[in-house]
Amino acid sequence: MLKLGLVSDLAETGFGRVGRELGKRWLDAGHDLRVIGINFGGREDAVRNALAKGEDGDGIKAAFESVAMDPVLSRAVPAGIKGDGMGHNLTRSFIDGELAPGWKPDRVVFIADPVASLQRQATDGGALGAVPSFNYVPIEGSDLSVFWRAIWEKVTPVAMSRFGQREISKVLGRDDVPYIPHGISDAFYRISPEHPAWTSDDEMVTSKEAAKADFGWQDRTVILRADRFVDRKGYPEYFEVIRRIIAERPEVLFVIHCAVVDEGGMMSQLLADLPGAYRDAKGWHHSQVVFTRAHDTFKGMSDSRLNLLYNAADIYASTSYAEGFGLTLAEAAACGVPVVANDFAAIPEAVGLGGLLVEPAEIIPTSHGHHWAAVDIDDFADTLMELIDEPSWRLDLGAKGEAHVARFDWDKAALDFLNLMEDNPRWQR
Repeated sequence: MLKLGLVSDLAETGFGRVGRELGKRWLDAGHDLRVIGINFGGREDAVRNALAKGEDGDGIKAAFESVAMDPVLSRAVPAGIKGDGMGHNLTRSFIDGELAPGWKPDRVVFIADPVASLQRQATDGGALGAVPSFNYVPIEGSDLSVFWRAIWEKVTPVAMSRFGQREISKVLGRDDVPYIPHGISDAFYRISPEHPAWTSDDEMVTSKEAAKADFGWQDRTVILRADRFVDRKGYPEYFEVIRRIIAERPEVLFVIHCAVVDEGGMMSQLLADLPGAYRDAKGWHHSQVVFTRAHDTFKGMSDSRLNLLYNAADIYASTSYAEGFGLTLAEAAACGVPVVANDFAAIPEAVGLGGLLVEPAEIIPTSHGHHWAAVDIDDFADTLMELIDEPSWRLDLGAKGEAHVARFDWDKAALDFLNLMEDNPRWQR
């Protein structure tokens, strides 16, 4: 049995899904897991508020309930307990056994991009160099600066994609960088009579049309996007694609599942400039653009509801400049939904033959010490339009994507990590 320290986002999506899926399996395998939980979801605040309001025992119990019932959350220390939302100032005490008296990790895994990895190591007081540590890292651009070499001098990088593995290898000048791809959660699958889903009202759903009907999108061609509104995702370009299509295809509905106010700004600014946009007391709207607004809370949609959302889509489209893995693209493919995306970084690995990849307009430098791929707006819009007009082609691509992502398995990912940590605990430099 290993004493495993995990530093991970614990939200319901993104890195949070990665940490939760791995953590559950390590616990199931009998290992002693403790977690620094980033994005603990305000759960600690809910408990504090219940206490501050003098609520009775039932109110406080309810605030604790989601933590107590979740095997990973129940082993977690909220990253924000000492004023640092990322838990950087907890790293050393976590590894030295001060956060959990009598418990010190044999191995540490932290799930973080290069910037967050560097920030943690800059404040850990050397703790990550004192115990075998593994950085599960997305590489979201090409031609990494040699600056980033410092990240992996003390810890073992574990790539999420072959693309990332190659990029890290180029920086470090070695060819033994470990590679462990994500899995796809069992919650995401193509709905059928043999494998139905259920609405929030416990109504059985057995088809795409029934999934659309549950959202009120009957007789629409639904284009879905589900990710974060940040610079790397290329949302300004996406709205330019929308602009080119809505004028010619009034039956098309663009559904956007993300927080509409984020690091990218306010999405209503992009919506307001579309032809046909209008404003009322509740803000800006468009008859062909829907914001689910279910991502405006920490939890967002339940997995069962998100699976219905994927299945209600005819196409999943993303103008992201780069992806370290492309989890939402792969989840859409698992639901038999064809993907249109940029042909760059790890995106081809996530999509396989289950989508249409658009050649980028150009490769552009970023302030992060690597390169992204600028989207070719006209080609992207043309490609998306072709798929809108060919339902049979969508079905064919959807089946190919479903077959492609079957290789991504969380059980295998968790086992591969355990084998790496047991067999090669300290990367030989």
